Amino acid sequence: MDRFSKRHRLVFSMLVLLVPVLTGAEGRGCQVPDSSGGGPGGGGPGPAPTACVVTGCSGQLCADEDIASTCEWREEYACYAKHGVCERDASGECGWRETPELAACLGGDEPAPCVVSGCSGQVCADEAMVTDCEWREEYACYQELGVCERDASGACGWRETPELAACLGGGEPAPCVVSGCSGQICADEPMASTCEWREEYACYQELGVCERDASGACGWRETPELAACLGGGGGGGGGGGEPAPCIVTGCSGQVCADRDVITTCEFREEYACYQELGVCERDASGACGWRETPELDACIEAASAGGSVSVPARR
Repeated sequence: MDRFSKRHRLVFSMLVLLVPVLTGAEGRGCQVPDSSGGGPGGGGPGPAPTACVVTGCSGQLCADEDIASTCEWREEYACYAKHGVCERDASGECGWRETPELAACLGGDEPAPCVVSGCSGQVCADEAMVTDCEWREEYACYQELGVCERDASGACGWRETPELAACLGGGEPAPCVVSGCSGQICADEPMASTCEWREEYACYQELGVCERDASGACGWRETPELAACLGGGGGGGGGGGEPAPCIVTGCSGQVCADRDVITTCEFREEYACYQELGVCERDASGACGWRETPELDACIEAASAGGSVSVPARR
């Protein structure tokens, strides 16, 4: 019993000596100090936000990070360079500091000036616009006499002046244009076409007058000279309504039609019959086709049957 009591007293004494070591001077023992300074609960402030950056192609933006923008230049962008302070506001959002100097430079709530744009400088708009690059005579009027500004409603447009109206033709439509691959089309604007050549196309080049008719539609002026040329009348004037001659077409010359026709290019024996014996013409109904002759029929029949084709010589 005495030994048991001595042993307990020894253990108790050791525990008393080790209590300050285990708990530490402030009662936290072996805990690792909080680097954030907010105590063991981690309730202190987090890391500071990054600084705002001035960005955009012209330095007109204030944001958290670099931002790509279009590269047109506006006068107000110079205000940001001279008077702008890029910083976070009370809510933590990046933006330009609102100062009297910046507000005065930007002009308050006035909209940005209109810009002259388009491939040929023919457009007056709020911002740069991409257009096709065909040239028209009236575009020169905008360059020489146009004033690009906002109207009473705030919309951008060309100022209506007597000088500009007179230059543009007082509301008259633009002149018709000769177009098509062979200059055979008269239209409001350039038009694409196939590039086969026909004899009548020369008539338009030599005798055609491309203009608007009474209804305002573009077309070739109907003249006796043009009608005679197109009708193959040789100037007699009586053939103005005759259709154009049929043409032999197709990859192997096997088609008789009003116009060029695209076909596949395999060759068949009967195609030689059309080349040697065929007569391409209009029938009584006016449709183009091969003239039916005994020689052509016999040649095609022999070729279709797989026999040898004997093509008689033309007389």
